Amino acid sequence: MKKAFRLLTIAGLIGLLIPSFSSCTDDEDPISEWNMSYVSLLPADYLKPTPSFSLKHVEEEGIEGSVEYQFMVTVHKASNQDIKVNLAAICDGISEENIDLTTKTAVIKAGSTNSEMITVSINNWDDLSSVKEAADYTLNIKINGIEASPEVIPSDFRQEISIKISKGAERKKQEVLLTDPKKWMFTFMEGVENASSNSVAGTGSADVAINNTPLWLTVDFIEKKTLTGIQTRHWASSYAPTKIELFTSEDNTKWTSIGEFTTSGQTQTIKFEERIKTRYLKYQMITIPPRVDITKFNVYSWE
Repeated sequence: MKKAFRLLTIAGLIGLLIPSFSSCTDDEDPISEWNMSYVSLLPADYLKPTPSFSLKHVEEEGIEGSVEYQFMVTVHKASNQDIKVNLAAICDGISEENIDLTTKTAVIKAGSTNSEMITVSINNWDDLSSVKEAADYTLNIKINGIEASPEVIPSDFRQEISIKISKGAERKKQEVLLTDPKKWMFTFMEGVENASSNSVAGTGSADVAINNTPLWLTVDFIEKKTLTGIQTRHWASSYAPTKIELFTSEDNTKWTSIGEFTTSGQTQTIKFEERIKTRYLKYQMITIPPRVDITKFNVYSWE
């Protein structure tokens, strides 16, 4: 009888405990690292090292160069809801207004593991214009917050991409004699000798010459140059003009005179009172001997 009573008591206690065990197993599993989604940044060209950018600083011209870099936001496991990731791009010395992001909120669509490509760029260097010496800067792209369900969290790595920017010291401009005509395009008046093969345009060894006619030519520098003068060479002083006129143009059609100049000698150098910025230049002889020629046409440029 006592034995039976003990068995009934044990059975009763087990019965009381069973609901307690089942209530625990019925609860939802807590969030664990196995069902988390981890967010990180991924460079567009992730198989290569992060590039660095170099800027040139030239007196009067300012800072030349640009920064452009592409990346995306990724999650290692797709979520059943959209994930919004807030981004920030910061660089000491450069205001945020001059740093362009194609979006400051990247969206990873439900079921996807990455956002669309994002571009960060800098083209305005006004903030650095007063820095004359060489300097290094770091552009940091950061994840600045995540708007998503609790199981979406930042990864332990690549929460930030750092891009190095190096600015050279300001280079002072100086007057330089440019002597490479192959970089330019020459047009010669009709009737001159050796128009297609001559030393003036660098297309041959012959001179450009004509009898009893004031010779003219135009030159397209391909880009605007800041000119401070010209230098021409002739076979001899007896083949050189004694007076010429120079013109500039914005469109290679309408020409504006910058003055007439008295010249002499086999090598003739003309310096301007002021720097002249132009892409097109016309050289026109006025006073000439019976036969004139040109063997070289060089320009002084402020570079």
